[in-house]
Amino acid sequence: MNGVEIVTRPGFWNIPVWAIIGIYVIGIAACVICALGIRKSYLLWRAGKPYAMDKETKRRWGFFYREGLLQKRIVRKPLGSRLHFWIFWGFVFLFFGTALAVLDWDIGKLIFGKQFLAGGVYYFYKLILDIAGVVCLIGLGMAFYRRFIKEGRQFEKSMRFIYILGSLAVIIITGYIVEALRLAAEQPAHAVWSPVGNFIAQVFYSGMSKEQLEAQHLWVWIFHGLISLAFVALIPATYFSHMYKSPTSIYWQRTKPRGLLEKIDDIEEQESFGISKFGQFSWHDRLNFDACVECGRCTSVCPVNRAGGPLDPREIILSLKKRMEEGYSKSEGILVPDVVSKEALLSCTTCGACVEQCPSRIEIVNTIAQMRRSVGMEEGQFAEGVAKTLQNIQSVGNPWGLDPDERFAWAKDLDIPFAEPGVHYDILYWVGCSASYDKRNQKIARAMIKILRASGLSFAVMAEEMCNAEYARRVGEEYLFQIQTQMNIENLRQYTFSRILAHCPHCFNTLKNDYPEFERGQFNVISHVQFIAEQMDAGRIKASLSEKERIAVHDACYYARYNQIINAPRFDLNKVEGLETVNPKEWGCNTTCCGAGGGQFWTDTDASERLNVIRLKAIVDTTGCDKVATSCPFCLSMFDSAKSQDKSLSEISIADVAEIIAKNLK
Repeated sequence: MNGVEIVTRPGFWNIPVWAIIGIYVIGIAACVICALGIRKSYLLWRAGKPYAMDKETKRRWGFFYREGLLQKRIVRKPLGSRLHFWIFWGFVFLFFGTALAVLDWDIGKLIFGKQFLAGGVYYFYKLILDIAGVVCLIGLGMAFYRRFIKEGRQFEKSMRFIYILGSLAVIIITGYIVEALRLAAEQPAHAVWSPVGNFIAQVFYSGMSKEQLEAQHLWVWIFHGLISLAFVALIPATYFSHMYKSPTSIYWQRTKPRGLLEKIDDIEEQESFGISKFGQFSWHDRLNFDACVECGRCTSVCPVNRAGGPLDPREIILSLKKRMEEGYSKSEGILVPDVVSKEALLSCTTCGACVEQCPSRIEIVNTIAQMRRSVGMEEGQFAEGVAKTLQNIQSVGNPWGLDPDERFAWAKDLDIPFAEPGVHYDILYWVGCSASYDKRNQKIARAMIKILRASGLSFAVMAEEMCNAEYARRVGEEYLFQIQTQMNIENLRQYTFSRILAHCPHCFNTLKNDYPEFERGQFNVISHVQFIAEQMDAGRIKASLSEKERIAVHDACYYARYNQIINAPRFDLNKVEGLETVNPKEWGCNTTCCGAGGGQFWTDTDASERLNVIRLKAIVDTTGCDKVATSCPFCLSMFDSAKSQDKSLSEISIADVAEIIAKNLK
């Protein structure tokens, strides 16, 4: 090209043959050590019990792309929490930059005699790598600030993480110094394409002789190469193993509904229930434990932990991970209370906030539920107050222990239709125990009857309805749950209907997600907020206010988080003329539990009572509203209780979405 020499990437500039040979030998050894470490991790996972996973390859690669590469679960947080995204992608570019350099020299130069990192391509390559290094350093600096300076008890503040962050910074900085020393010695015209290296060269090395620069370059290059390869070799044995463990866990996450707990098949033939020893965990459980990145997101959003309770999700997973790493010799040891405290286990509300926030998609709630089964069914131990409620369900079919013949006493003046065999109904309305026996929540059921009549659809209730024992399954009493499930399915199958309508998120989740695991348990189930939205969208029902109002919307965990029902309650309320909805700081999938889930509503402890006050205060403080809309009878009850516990909340108005719509029907 007219005698103009095209600039190519210099390979092994100023590096003697002995150093080149040494770095290749050490590099191969580092890769082998890394591969053996990854294999060891794989064998550790596979030592668990078999666990069948759905073969949804396309969907799993979607998980990997969205949550592993794009890190959607991480970047939806504020800027401070996006630092991992910056570090991750910065190192991705640096890694591929190194890989391209190897291909350019070892394949392009040595085999084909031509380098592809040349001219403009080479300049752009250098600029991108310089930018990637800066992005990484900014991310590492933010990580250090968040962990060691900014308050946050979910972060471990130890020398271990100083080494972790520091080692990455040293690799990047020494890389810049190697570049700067070469640029200072050669002073090429294209140095401007390496802005960071060029800046360091001009500021720190401009007065040195070429011999001094070359001598320093060699030893810094060797140091940089050794620590970089040591990093590669030690990946499986250090915190950095999450680079392959976390993506693997994301790929193999369960594809079944989030609200579904594992069923114990042939329960009457089983000799043990749940998990009491580590050796009973599956390979999938082991992968989950090993994939923990210790970020503390689970702990920071746990409502029990926020209230000062005994539950710390991260510590549970790390304790189980430690037990796994101790070897199979201890796998038969008792988990509760040796590894996990009984108080922590029984205090979980099963709200799922920890799973929602976990970047590795660790099934923390499922792990807790499995251990609860062992404590409950094998030892007969439950949180204080729960055992009595379980006995009530077993004896009279409802947790209050009230007369089953009075289940529909709330509707004596409403002339509601009871389902009859051979008659088809558009809707079979599942009232649930709360609205059947709790005087406050009976208003929700009455509101739903009004809405159903306004819709013009045929509907009925089932006279044989009894508790589905959802909370029994959540506290670990799987046997009682399965008995109630089989009786309810048998009763439901007597009638003909298009859909089951449930206004309780817990009933809805059980009927929709748990029942299909049982024979003939497949039903078309719709939530009351979805049903109302459907009817309002079709113009069958309309509502309006005489004066404009603002109302805060609280999302129920078992609607929003487990079943992704987020827009429906807002659609319902915004369709009411004159009504404006406001979201609290934590809403949708990031909602905070009221404290009732996981059987906590029935406990005699103080922990659950604190959670409702904390949540209601947060809603009021972040929205400025004195009216709150709920879509769960248990949330409503918990908030009503919070009003009596805290005088500052006594004037807050709480109502279910159905009540608001029914009250203002045109």
